[in-house]
Amino acid sequence: MLKFLIPCYLFLSYGCHQSPVNEASPTPQKVVPTKISQTMADLGTSNEPTAVIYRSQDMGLTWSSFARGIPEDATLSAIKQDGNKVYVATDYHGVFVSIDGQNNWTPLAPEQLKNLDINCLEVEANHLIIGTLKHGIFVSSDSGLNWKSSETNTLHSPIRAFIQSENKLYAGTDSGIFKSLDQGKSWSHAYGQMQILGFTALHDKLYAATQSGLLMHSGNNEGWKYIYTGDALHDVANDGTYIYAMTLGQQLLKSQNDGVLWQNAQKGIPYPTNFYTNELQHIGTNIFSAQWIGIYQSSDHGNSWSKLTNLPDSTAFSTLEITDFGIIAGISIR
Repeated sequence: MLKFLIPCYLFLSYGCHQSPVNEASPTPQKVVPTKISQTMADLGTSNEPTAVIYRSQDMGLTWSSFARGIPEDATLSAIKQDGNKVYVATDYHGVFVSIDGQNNWTPLAPEQLKNLDINCLEVEANHLIIGTLKHGIFVSSDSGLNWKSSETNTLHSPIRAFIQSENKLYAGTDSGIFKSLDQGKSWSHAYGQMQILGFTALHDKLYAATQSGLLMHSGNNEGWKYIYTGDALHDVANDGTYIYAMTLGQQLLKSQNDGVLWQNAQKGIPYPTNFYTNELQHIGTNIFSAQWIGIYQSSDHGNSWSKLTNLPDSTAFSTLEITDFGIIAGISIR
């Protein structure tokens, strides 16, 4: 089996895969592009059933179903590795675990997590933490056998994303950024009142995708500041060199100097109406991008992209993670 070697970074992140929603809406909901069904039908679809998860163990050359044990009607919202375990969170079917890269997923406390719309998943100091759309944050200290609601007296908002920084865990919500110093058990407000949809970290700096642009925190007590405005960002990522802004108006952009200059990084990725990049991950100089239609790969810092083959036609991928057991991608709609 091909084993991926992943460098150890100070920061670990996971961003949730949703469009920004109207801040004035009393009950924010996930937004799916309105023209996706028509556009995907125009491109043609395979008659073969689409699996919930696909895995590649050869850097994206070939893919196979990796979903045994997960309900066929599930959609993924998060993927996270912790040692020999890989966890996945679904929108309404709970959390599952695979051990030692086996294609055999086991549900974790399904009755406790039943019908929760899970947006985010994080692992910190042997604690599993999930963020939900309407029910706050839940924490498990026993590998997912039991879950407790965190103390969120100050947090009454959908949870969209998590990121770890040193001894802190940050949560992106529809009411700004919150932080926890005790593995998610309790939270305090850290910054802003805007909707936060994703995080990434590079060179000791944190970045947060918001409904109105991109925030940066340099870690030197200067607080958060905008380095890109004008468009809503669905998510943010990095390839070890560039920051990638997944905008809803200006396609995929990248910057090497914290927003002083932005370059288009969309070449080779079709841009149908209302479609956008869902997630971006990298291993070395190879970048992989989950799109509304397929998965794309770049080896030149996003200057050009090519679509990977051996995946179902016109499948929307929302989750993507590089693990020791291969590249794992999950679908978002059916």
